[in-house]
Amino acid sequence: MTPDVSIVILTYRRKDSVLALLNDLQRITDPGVEIIVVDNGSDDGTTEAVAAAHPETLLISQPDNTGVGARNRGMERAAGNIIVTLDDDMLDLDNDDIAHLRRRFSESQDLAGLCFKVTWPGTDRVRDWVHRPPPSEAGACFDTYEITEGAVAYRTEALRVVGMYREDLFISHEGLDLSYRLWDSGWRIEYDGCIAVGHAHAAGGRKSWRRYYYDTRNLLWVSLLHQPARYAVPYLIRGLAAMAVYSLRDGFFLTWMRAVRDGLLGLPLILRERRPWSPSTHRAISEMDSRRPPFLELARRRLTQKDFSLE
Repeated sequence: MTPDVSIVILTYRRKDSVLALLNDLQRITDPGVEIIVVDNGSDDGTTEAVAAAHPETLLISQPDNTGVGARNRGMERAAGNIIVTLDDDMLDLDNDDIAHLRRRFSESQDLAGLCFKVTWPGTDRVRDWVHRPPPSEAGACFDTYEITEGAVAYRTEALRVVGMYREDLFISHEGLDLSYRLWDSGWRIEYDGCIAVGHAHAAGGRKSWRRYYYDTRNLLWVSLLHQPARYAVPYLIRGLAAMAVYSLRDGFFLTWMRAVRDGLLGLPLILRERRPWSPSTHRAISEMDSRRPPFLELARRRLTQKDFSLE
């Protein structure tokens, strides 16, 4: 049977986490599901361990860490017309979720992406939240332009139309860039609280400076690739100032300065590719923004939280 749903898992130096996820996915007995693991240049024996424990899995071993490029390699190999992308520390996807995905994509032909609720493993308590409405609406379904790259399903056809993740971003804001392109091409993205995956939040493979650098640099690039000036100016002032404060707080201000420098140095190429939103996309995003909690509330929350993302 040719698979119609492909689950693509990206892993990097988290052998135990990816093995736990693969064991957890054995609860999915649906014959129309294939599982692909992309090892993004790990040096901890991940490739060998996955091959030995799960020989039925399609395994792609990258020689080096290419960031989000490795996720693209897995999606390129996917046979399904629905692609689920999971981080290696996610859990709890099951047969009912697969059936729900098929139904949602069948019912809405303009639906390009469906983002999942992310919880503490084994519970219904929300863990990671980036969407415009407050977490109290985590059980609802609504349009969004926030993509949770490690907990999302895509319509393969839509990715063929607009392309996959932009690889020079490496990590951070790659979902936002893809979302902007999808909305601007007439597709929609939804958050669906009916599908929940648990996030174990493994620490392995994470660099302490990573978010401070890539969130800052890519904030500049993605904004200037897509946003109209009247939206981009307050967005950049607010975002860059917030990242400066967080970086000062956590001892990464030099990293923030380096990110701003590198972001500015990359602007000539970025501006050559600039394609601002259409008026309809701008209206849709402004409507979604209107449901966003006040900035001061978000800032207060993030000032007490490390390993955040501005996405």
